Amino acid sequence: MKVLKVISVASAICLAFAGICLADTVYPTGTVTPINTVSSSAVTTLDFDSAGANVVIDTITINNNYEWAFNLTLAFTNGGNFYRVSASGDGTTCTGSCSQVPITTLQLVPHGSGTLGTGLTPPSGTFTLTPGTPPYYTWSPGTTQTTATVGYQVDVLATWAQDSSRLEGTYKETLTATLTVGDGS
Repeated sequence: MKVLKVISVASAICLAFAGICLADTVYPTGTVTPINTVSSSAVTTLDFDSAGANVVIDTITINNNYEWAFNLTLAFTNGGNFYRVSASGDGTTCTGSCSQVPITTLQLVPHGSGTLGTGLTPPSGTFTLTPGTPPYYTWSPGTTQTTATVGYQVDVLATWAQDSSRLEGTYKETLTATLTVGDGS
């Protein structure tokens, strides 16, 4: 009853001073466009005449603003081997006079540029490829981020042994970087 008296008094005041008094609550809203992009820059001047120790073979840039963060999957078509590109091969299979440069160690490390989302963990270094077609590695930096990942760069490093029995020519491995939105787990 007391509430009705207060409402009645408030209504009477509105009517007395303004004529008619109406109230409407509004909720201004807006959106932030989802971002989930990856770009990659492969090194094409690797020196296979010598041994390589923690040599950058690719730099990857990540942009992601999903709360559930992301997963970065690196798929290696040749399973971590640089195959010779020759008249009888395209560098994706070991054919003809096959020669290869096996990668003995792979690492994923921060490059030093960009910002990793708050709450996420940078890559920690050495990784092993998971068997598959093709063999792959997935870096999951965490389940949630409270700020966006912006221009965050990571390097893929490779180590290989020196081998003077290799044939001359160009050797290649195909690396595909795929960024997927995390699932919060």
